[in-house]
Amino acid sequence: MSFSSDVKDDLSRVLSSKLCCRKAEFIAFFLINGNIRFGGAQRISLAMTTEHAAAARKMFTLAKEFLAKREIMIYRRQTLKKNPAYSLYIPPQEDVMRFLSAIGMLNSENVWQVAFPSSVEEDFLQPSCCRKAYLRGAFLAAGSVSNPENRYHLEIGPLDKSQAELLLRLMGDFELPAKSLERKGRELVYLQDGEHISEFLSIIGSHRSMLEFESVRVTKEVRNNVNRLRNCDNANINKTVAAAMRQCESIRYVLKEIGADILPPALRTVAELRLSYPEESLAGLSSISSLGRSALNHRLRRLEQIADNIRCYGKEEWNRKDD
Repeated sequence: MSFSSDVKDDLSRVLSSKLCCRKAEFIAFFLINGNIRFGGAQRISLAMTTEHAAAARKMFTLAKEFLAKREIMIYRRQTLKKNPAYSLYIPPQEDVMRFLSAIGMLNSENVWQVAFPSSVEEDFLQPSCCRKAYLRGAFLAAGSVSNPENRYHLEIGPLDKSQAELLLRLMGDFELPAKSLERKGRELVYLQDGEHISEFLSIIGSHRSMLEFESVRVTKEVRNNVNRLRNCDNANINKTVAAAMRQCESIRYVLKEIGADILPPALRTVAELRLSYPEESLAGLSSISSLGRSALNHRLRRLEQIADNIRCYGKEEWNRKDD
């Protein structure tokens, strides 16, 4: 079972005690996932189809707030996987016309309003609790979320442009920076940040899934931080070893070309120290000797400069100091 299915199972068990929230959740599911069927002589029926059985059963329960007669049908899609689908069917009845009028799809004269019913937000989604319920219904209708072990991605869609704009506003009310994109003429609303996805799951009431998501997210972040620190340590070690090898090579070259006796005592001491401990860092050399890291670094750089002087200008110019 996918993580999306787990979330929908979790949400299907959330049944608000408030009538306004139950209505808002059902309206979201219908507006995103519903179809209106015309049978003539105003014999109008409704249907909402989903592959999630628990979501269909929940909508069957919520529909009673608007519609008296309803039934669930099960059939297999004619697709490669042939997964079962569940259709909440609302047969022709007077309640259908009242419901469509209530959500603004019919005006007072029973004239169809073709566009997305803009009155829904004002009539049903003013309380914060109802906005959460609407988002819950939207996710049950067309939402999905990736397994957090793999990546962070939550989306709701495909949607009409007006539906997407409403979801963006509702998410914005809860400070969720959702975005939308167009795909094949339809809109998708999505989140791609782990913290925001976790917060969204909490807002819509999927607390068990949110805790599971957070557990995986925290584990991943700790693992990633450990890997970053390990990579950083490895990079520092490699850098230290490379610098030490370069310094030893320069010192050996200087000693071979001009000998140790010609070097000032301070440089000769550091040269011998570095050759004696070729794998030590500056901090390690400082703890072995009585010199500070700054002094060691300065003298080792001077020895490298002497090696460069001999290579470029000859032995006679070993003590050259370029401005």
